[in-house]
Amino acid sequence: MTQDFNYDPVTVTDEATATGITADIFMDIRQTMNIPVVTSIWRALASWDNCLEQTWNAVKPIYLTRLPDTVLPELLRQTALSVPKFSLDNHGSSPKLNINDLGNIKSIVAAYNRSNGLNLIALAAFLTPTTEGDPISVTQSSEPSSTSPSALKALLSRIQIDDQTWDLVRQVNTLGTNSSAENIVYQGHVATLWRHLAHWPSFLSAVDRGFSPQQKAGIIHSMSLRTTALAIEMGIQIARSLKPTEISLPAKVLQVMHNYVNSPNQVARMVVIGHGISNWLEQSNHQ
Repeated sequence: MTQDFNYDPVTVTDEATATGITADIFMDIRQTMNIPVVTSIWRALASWDNCLEQTWNAVKPIYLTRLPDTVLPELLRQTALSVPKFSLDNHGSSPKLNINDLGNIKSIVAAYNRSNGLNLIALAAFLTPTTEGDPISVTQSSEPSSTSPSALKALLSRIQIDDQTWDLVRQVNTLGTNSSAENIVYQGHVATLWRHLAHWPSFLSAVDRGFSPQQKAGIIHSMSLRTTALAIEMGIQIARSLKPTEISLPAKVLQVMHNYVNSPNQVARMVVIGHGISNWLEQSNHQ
């Protein structure tokens, strides 16, 4: 398997302990995107000199157009997975989560879904050369939302997760990939969502069980490939709506962005799986 990652989501800069300009930029990212958590790509860039500041200054105007917000629902609609056949409310197969647990889980999943989806589309637009064609009309305000997202339960570090739960984290992290939990790439490069959900090992086990049939059939990977293709198409449309700019970023940053957008094993699979989990939670809530 080709190594798709330029950074390890588990060991990059910790948002909770960030200080100075890094903390200021993290706050700006949260406010601009209207999210309660900064996902791993920004925390990785914060680990490399002033790459975070350079990159955020370059791409922030794309988020401010609200065009990624406009097209994200369509991206999710076209890449939706079937929900697992059992309900989380069915006590015969339930991980025995209470209402408070489910509320926390839904908030965490929603936060990562929004952040991952917007990042995928916005960075695809940034990487797209200016081309001719029909742009997307700006339909929303360029001002950040005044509604603050709810605070999330704390993200656990590796040392705070017991080994048995970590094995579950690594196992569920293989969803959407061609790997097993033993594959070294996915031992270390664990998507942050799974660490955040490690508060509820029984839920991680239910996710693994529920989506394993689609994993084995290659459906999640196929939808991840489709997600990358759609995001690039949408990025092209958004790029046509933007004023051409000449921004020079370090080659390392551009490579990170390229892999992030184009690899189905990175954020695309998390967009697909995260949305699938969200739909499952909503369906279970109404059964």
